[in-house]
Amino acid sequence: MASIRFNHQAVKAIESQGKRIEIFDEGEKGLGLRVTKNGTKTFFYRYRINNKIRRYTIGQFDAVGIKEARDEVSRLRVMVLDGLDPQAERQKKKNIHGLKTFSELVEEFKEKYLPTLRENTQKEYIRIIDKELIPVFGKFPVVKITKHEIVEILDNKAYKDKSPTMANRIRSRLSRIFTFGMERGHVEMNPIQNISTYKQGESKRHRYYSEEEIRKLWGFFEDWGEPTQSVLQMLLICGQRKTETMQMRWIDIQGKVWTIPASLAKNKQPHDVPLSSMALEIIGRMKKLNGKSEYVFASPQNPKKPLDSLSRVRQAIKNNTKVSDFRPHDLRRTVATYLAKLGIERTVLGKILNHKGLAGDGQVTAIYDRHSYMDEKHDALELWSKNLRKILAEKNNKVIVGR
Repeated sequence: MASIRFNHQAVKAIESQGKRIEIFDEGEKGLGLRVTKNGTKTFFYRYRINNKIRRYTIGQFDAVGIKEARDEVSRLRVMVLDGLDPQAERQKKKNIHGLKTFSELVEEFKEKYLPTLRENTQKEYIRIIDKELIPVFGKFPVVKITKHEIVEILDNKAYKDKSPTMANRIRSRLSRIFTFGMERGHVEMNPIQNISTYKQGESKRHRYYSEEEIRKLWGFFEDWGEPTQSVLQMLLICGQRKTETMQMRWIDIQGKVWTIPASLAKNKQPHDVPLSSMALEIIGRMKKLNGKSEYVFASPQNPKKPLDSLSRVRQAIKNNTKVSDFRPHDLRRTVATYLAKLGIERTVLGKILNHKGLAGDGQVTAIYDRHSYMDEKHDALELWSKNLRKILAEKNNKVIVGR
């Protein structure tokens, strides 16, 4: 059996290698970590009782810390020494109460439903579950959670904390959990269905950057280290989504076309992006730096993985430039806005952005959608590339910020 001494960095670095694996802690006998094919990591306790090997699930890594997992194993070991089977005792407790707690439902939800979602979506679910829901509902039988209690939590978030957008996100995640519970017979109804959203909290952001702001941002990008510099520039050149761009692989680039695989694309369909002259310049630059990595924008800390965060540079831009409301997603909106100003028709714009509503994808077949408008997309992105060069050449507003 494979074993290492568990610490946060060591456990975080463990990869599934495309199959389910188990690794044991050298510091606490019986403490194991199960890693599924998609990378979900769960602590468990392996013990022997009545000449049988059993496993007791403790909880997912990060939601449960290593010290907590070790403490739980110490507690469970005492039960085993007293002749009690922890797994059987857990089942007895369920049978006595006859009800599944919210924490138990969430544990099953994380194990069976979350792996079907994209990695970033999984992280958002786990963050909201662990921070907003478990502290409030964790110990309650799920069938005993009332609409009134849910509304109280959502109202506090929307009105007291002045965060109606987050209240809507909590509502959405909680609704999905209850629906999951209904599908498995743990609850008979979803109390969220009759709770309205907080509409005032979901106003759409329309921010895009002026030519002056584009020059300031580009100057700031140029003073930042790689691969962050090139990722931000690529976002402004190609107009694609942040996660799709950061996870660009060399295998996905064929000639002058970058294909975003279905596994990354928001609509679960492969998306072809013609690479303009400016984009190809960045690709060439990154080839010299990261050509041996799988990823174009490989993480400086771990070249086997892509860059996974722009939070540091985002905060630096906010603190050190006049673009104090900077968000990486606004670069995508900026590309769309300037393409529209350049006269690119709505359908072509939608095809470039892979935006179903703009592109009218409901009216064409999936195969036609994949290969349609390539010439139009190429011409539009090349036109934007030339326009962007012109904007950047008009005035040098380079911003130099110390690291």
